[in-house]
Amino acid sequence: VLAHAPAFLGADDRLLLPACGLSSSEAMAWGLTTDIFLAALSADWARRALLHPADTIATRLQYTQSTAACTGGRRLPIVGDAREMARMLRHQPCNLYRGLSASLLGAAPLSLVYMPTYELCTHTLKSIPANSSGLRPPVSQLASVATGIICAAVRVPMSVIKSRVQIGISRTPLEAMASALRSRGFRGLYVGLTATCVVDVSYALVQFTTLEQLRIFGAAMNGGKVLNTAQDAAVGLVTGALTATVTEPLDIIRTRIQTQKQFPTSAGGGASIGGTDFGYRGLVDGIKKASQQEGALALWRGPLPKLL
Repeated sequence: VLAHAPAFLGADDRLLLPACGLSSSEAMAWGLTTDIFLAALSADWARRALLHPADTIATRLQYTQSTAACTGGRRLPIVGDAREMARMLRHQPCNLYRGLSASLLGAAPLSLVYMPTYELCTHTLKSIPANSSGLRPPVSQLASVATGIICAAVRVPMSVIKSRVQIGISRTPLEAMASALRSRGFRGLYVGLTATCVVDVSYALVQFTTLEQLRIFGAAMNGGKVLNTAQDAAVGLVTGALTATVTEPLDIIRTRIQTQKQFPTSAGGGASIGGTDFGYRGLVDGIKKASQQEGALALWRGPLPKLL
């Protein structure tokens, strides 16, 4: 009620707001914030539900190891992805929605944390005075990077649970969470935290750098005029495609670290979690082993679903 109070309370009814500890402006601000959060959450839910099959296909492609039999054109990333996508859509269409509940449940806490964190980082960075040359730090870029790292505390557990259900290591999100807790306690839910932070920072840096350069190039090609909606959309499309392609090797290793076979931390307790034993100890170790065992092209498995 208080969230929408300014919309329907009369002039005399505003006297009720101070009794609740809110002024009219505070109630209006609270209502606007709530509306923005609900709208953003609804949009995020719709996006996740519609694109979850593509996310599942990408996760399975990243998890699957290349074999010596995959030679010639089959090893080309786009060609191999297209073949596997066709096979999954033909034989396992219903299984592509596995892990959707974990994805939807994780959207709410992530939305609650993301916007306040981003605003706090933005406000803090804007308060930093310019140097002697009048230069200020890139606020939006640094705020996005900092927000991504902080939000990893919320996103990583849901990512671990969702990925293990999508691949089929666990049947349900509850089973995935329980097995992670039995194996390593709460640490089991944060497998790949460092890798996730590195991937997020790399993605943000590549994305913002590409976007800035493409906007400069687009403005120059457009005679210095502001880009229209279609041109902005084209810039966004190219930026997303290039960013996803450049950061795909890091994302593959991150996915495998989160879903590889996990062993208990102590010899006397816990239980192992099923999955392929990649044996990756980190991003650098994973990239090295994947390149040696499967070839460099294996580091670009799964970009087609993301590009689509």
